[in-house]
Amino acid sequence: MKRHLFLCGPAFCGKSGLIRTCLGTALSAAGGFATGLSASEDGGLLGCTLFPAAAAGGVEGFEKALFLDLRSMPPKHDSEVFRGVGTQLLEEAAYYPFAVLDEIGGMDLIIPQFRVALDRLLDSELPILGVLKSAEAAEDLRRLLGPGERFRAFSDRLHSRLSGDPKAEILNIEENAEQEAKEAVSAWVCEYASLNGF
Repeated sequence: MKRHLFLCGPAFCGKSGLIRTCLGTALSAAGGFATGLSASEDGGLLGCTLFPAAAAGGVEGFEKALFLDLRSMPPKHDSEVFRGVGTQLLEEAAYYPFAVLDEIGGMDLIIPQFRVALDRLLDSELPILGVLKSAEAAEDLRRLLGPGERFRAFSDRLHSRLSGDPKAEILNIEENAEQEAKEAVSAWVCEYASLNGF
């Protein structure tokens, strides 16, 4: 089993949920980050937030950082979240037994500090389980938020890098391939997230 496993597929097909389910309580020991939708106190949708992966596993004491505000159209993107919190979480991942990156390949790529920290982490031997934004989803994002051709180049570079990395595997989740994905993630968890007694 390769040390770096990334799930890639259509939005809302269950990639993040699969990772969280397969890791179970081990997620509380993960470095890296998770993303999710957040709601206001009255139940209205705020947008997409970034937080430590361990917080997705139940560890408390972390605040979620809003990086995509969905209360307006087009949505407002806050790059500073990835420049600050996102980069810090990537750098701190080295101190954990494994990392979860859920997800990479979006607007995070326009931040130089984030790209440098991500490259360092991908160069390392740290086991990584994550979600990679598909090329199609990245292009949809580019059209919606308008980051331009540089974003497309960064996205293409990331996909090429992971495809050519001998320690990385991209698992494309096609329709009706949930069982294959579950088996692959479970095997990764068994090999890399169970070595430390979790």
